[in-house]
Amino acid sequence: MYTEYVLKMAPKVLSQVDRDKHSKNYGDCDRNHWHLKIRDFSSAILQQTGLTLALLYQVDFPGNLFYRKEVVREWAEGTVYYWKSVQLRDGSFNEYYPNEHGFPPTAFSLYAMCEVYKRLEMEDESITDAFRKTARYLGGHIEEKAYNQELASITALYSAYTVLQEDWIRKAVQHKLDRILKLQSAEGWLPEYGGADIGYLSVSLDMLSEYYWMSRDERVIEPLNRMVGFLQYFVHPDVSVGGEYASRNTVYFLPNGLQVMSNLGNKAAEAMKRLLYQDSQKAFYFLDAVDDRYYSHYLLHSFLRAIEKSNRDTCQQQGILDYKLPFQYDQERYFKEAGLLCLTQGDMYAIIGASKGGVCKIFYKKEECFGDYGYRVELGKGKVAATNWQSRDYEIEYRKGSVTITGNMNLVKQKVATPVMLFGLRVVSAVVGNRIIGMLKRLIILVDKKTDIKFQRTISIDQDKIVIDDLIQSPQKIHLECADSFSLRHVASGKFFALADLGKHSRLRYAGVEDIQIQRTFFLKSGQIEEKVIA
Repeated sequence: MYTEYVLKMAPKVLSQVDRDKHSKNYGDCDRNHWHLKIRDFSSAILQQTGLTLALLYQVDFPGNLFYRKEVVREWAEGTVYYWKSVQLRDGSFNEYYPNEHGFPPTAFSLYAMCEVYKRLEMEDESITDAFRKTARYLGGHIEEKAYNQELASITALYSAYTVLQEDWIRKAVQHKLDRILKLQSAEGWLPEYGGADIGYLSVSLDMLSEYYWMSRDERVIEPLNRMVGFLQYFVHPDVSVGGEYASRNTVYFLPNGLQVMSNLGNKAAEAMKRLLYQDSQKAFYFLDAVDDRYYSHYLLHSFLRAIEKSNRDTCQQQGILDYKLPFQYDQERYFKEAGLLCLTQGDMYAIIGASKGGVCKIFYKKEECFGDYGYRVELGKGKVAATNWQSRDYEIEYRKGSVTITGNMNLVKQKVATPVMLFGLRVVSAVVGNRIIGMLKRLIILVDKKTDIKFQRTISIDQDKIVIDDLIQSPQKIHLECADSFSLRHVASGKFFALADLGKHSRLRYAGVEDIQIQRTFFLKSGQIEEKVIA
């Protein structure tokens, strides 16, 4: 189920690693640094590739050309030594710029390096000293906005504990775990920059399930089941997942968490696993567009860990293969806290991101047939107003079969990298270190500045058509246009190509308008769109 995809992508990942023993960068997993030389530091989060190498060496599965090849073991060990060489004094690591002291590269890379160390039975006090230093950093820092990263730190710390066997690490794990389990929504999701995101929740599922796999901590089973219960609503009938309706727009899904939960008898996890990963060789597989960085990141080693666990899969629960996912039966579910509506009527499946200003994706007979991503207004000097922005400030009214969203367009200033900007970033980061991270997030991710342009959107759904009624009110004349699928929010693992980018959505523009009311009707059976300005 997973092996074809791993074997297809493994050579791409190995090409990212400096495998020359005589190189000064031997074990560096950032090809942009050691080979292309377009970056003057290595992005440490990519050292996770070492775990991919160790698993390729260790896990026997059909077609694995790398199994028990001694050179692969040597490459994996080299990634650990290189990781140690780029560690900062406080135990943290850089990802995007020097002196970053970033939380994600520190958490994800510690987990991967500890696993390589254990799996390959390495013994080196200098490496364990480096683990200890990084564990102290993670134990003393909390990630408040992106919970997949905080869960990665928990799993990393526990993996370090299995190596170092020092009780202060176990206590740090428990402190972090107690905190984050209390913050899980009753609906099953964990916040990602103000809302629920599907791809990043799959990372959270992966990391928390891996923590369970190592620790057998029974407290996390129910939170894991709640995650799966939520995620199953966002697997699409065309074998894709997630997208523009969620807080960070991600369209990938890690398999390891589903495999763990399937092993534990979760029927939804088994159904999701079989749908998403059974046919990775088709013409366009939903993970094919993931860029090389994220194969080297957590994607491929999640697949390999899933393979390892599927070899031990003893799930024999009766009826598990008959489980139906939400798009396979008539249902309507509104997740009030997440601001997400999922609805199935016959051959139609719809998802509406109310907390994203009414972004919607419509599927008919297993194909995505229509998407609507709201509106944008170009304000000049790189400033853009948009309705499709994650916000808690919208007023949302849900009624069976419809939802109404009222709010103000959000103001976003688009950033373009320049030599002056990058030079300034390095100077400031050299002075203040990771205190600059919060400022950068507020500038490019957590933008929360409203314009005086108001909007109201009502989406009504039945088996034959979807009707979208929009009212835009502006105190000055504006040039209004229908937005495409590209979100203005910066997400590193976002904007991967999806077939939906080729799909049917509105492209109309309205010049010099103040108040305008637009009705858009999409007819499912004919695939036609009817658009008219009412006032």
